[in-house]
Amino acid sequence: MSNVVVIFEPSGLRVSVESGTTTLEAARQVGLHIPSDCGGRGTCGKCKISVHPAGDPSARDREHLSVEEMENGIRLACQSQLDERTRILLPRKESQVKILTISDAKDWTIDSGLQNQFGIAVDLGTTTIVAYLLDLSNSVQLAQVQSLNPQTTYGEDVISRITFASREKEGSKILQQLVINEINHQINQLLERAGINLNQISRIAIVGNTAMHHLLLAADTKPLGMAPYQPSISGPTTINPQHLGIQMIDSSELYLPPNIAGFVGGDTVGFILSQRLDQVNDVVLGIDIGTNGEIVLSDQGKMYCCSAAAGPAFEGATILHGMRGQSGAIEYLSIIDIDEKPEISIIGDSPPRGLCGSAIVDVVAELHRTGIVDDSGRMHKKSKRVQNIEKQGHSYMVVKEEETVDGNRILFTQKDVRQVQLAKAAIQAGIVLLLDTIGKDVSEIDRVLLAGAFGNYIRPESAMALGLLPKIEISKVIPIGNAAGEGAKGLLLSKKSRALAEKLVTETQYIELASQERFQEVFLKSISLL
Repeated sequence: MSNVVVIFEPSGLRVSVESGTTTLEAARQVGLHIPSDCGGRGTCGKCKISVHPAGDPSARDREHLSVEEMENGIRLACQSQLDERTRILLPRKESQVKILTISDAKDWTIDSGLQNQFGIAVDLGTTTIVAYLLDLSNSVQLAQVQSLNPQTTYGEDVISRITFASREKEGSKILQQLVINEINHQINQLLERAGINLNQISRIAIVGNTAMHHLLLAADTKPLGMAPYQPSISGPTTINPQHLGIQMIDSSELYLPPNIAGFVGGDTVGFILSQRLDQVNDVVLGIDIGTNGEIVLSDQGKMYCCSAAAGPAFEGATILHGMRGQSGAIEYLSIIDIDEKPEISIIGDSPPRGLCGSAIVDVVAELHRTGIVDDSGRMHKKSKRVQNIEKQGHSYMVVKEEETVDGNRILFTQKDVRQVQLAKAAIQAGIVLLLDTIGKDVSEIDRVLLAGAFGNYIRPESAMALGLLPKIEISKVIPIGNAAGEGAKGLLLSKKSRALAEKLVTETQYIELASQERFQEVFLKSISLL
């Protein structure tokens, strides 16, 4: 097969690839990031590029792009196959993601005999990676860094990455190397900031969901992608980090806690450990609202958990103008007058570019509150800002063209409402079914702990209005920051914390939602915005 040359602008990078290679794959080969929330399946429509010369649009192009865009040479990178010398104009590079790094510091037990030794705790998230450098002799945090998980170029959600790892030759190795390289880069940043040497780092502890755990170890991910969704590795792992390619000294140690189930992993273990949910004397609901939507319920210290497949809607991936929480993202929205521009708050000193998760919750809650969207989720033309848009149907205009960074209006469509309904129904159903397990209802919840960035930034009143959170007193809803990262610190600092974490896993009962008799009934009822 013949090769063709593709040139990426504005960087000027060029690469020779086999004819028929997609632009998305060519970009990956030279390390360029093109947003592809669906992992290149052509379903999200986020990988828009300008192609010169542009071939005939594909069926997916026609589904996601307007006639004007296609006439101007806009194509989806995952659909654009290269068969001649081509010049690609990439969209303006996204600025750094706003990542939550705060956590509720704990008084951890510390192993003795670790003077002048340091360690690194890592929260390996699906979207972001946060690393902390600690003095092992006194638990003092010396530095922290955070970055986007580079695996996102192969899909925003874990299912896309599991599919890539399972079906593509060397897929697991490719994804593993991406994250190893990023962790090594973070280690170098931490060392530079703290002014210490690599030979002083003796330990690293990493927590992540089960998929991230398996991809880090290049373990078989196929069982995670098919019923009954069991992990290949369940127990704790202690190895020399050099075996994975992590740049540390020969005598160093890497620890990963056990996984609870196929989609409830070490990050949830870190959550449970950092909050000591085994010791509470009330009814506590812990939620990490993300693609997997891990939920933990502790009833007087007896723990239950589940994974609610919310999908990436709250991370903006399946929303037309959704985006991560970075400069230009609308993070809060209020509708004062249904015919006038809504009040918005934007991250950073930038014109608006899209909606991040907290604003996505706000906009649906506000559209429902004002009657523009009814209880069933149907959008009505009750406002001058609701228009019938080609290929989108009824859409609420959040921001007009002249008010955005790129001259494109920001819409919230009927399809977007449906995506949010499905995502919130998954979380709501998980909460209801966990409460069913202990024979309690929402009114008997004493506290709701919201973990992670999304939980820290959403407005509880909006989330309650949707049914995403139980309708309880606002004062009972407590954002706790990066609980998984805090748990990773505990696992780094002492063998006693590791033993406790392993014990907590055996004491936590996993509830498989799909196997529950009432699941279908509860899920369908939860789709409503009532």
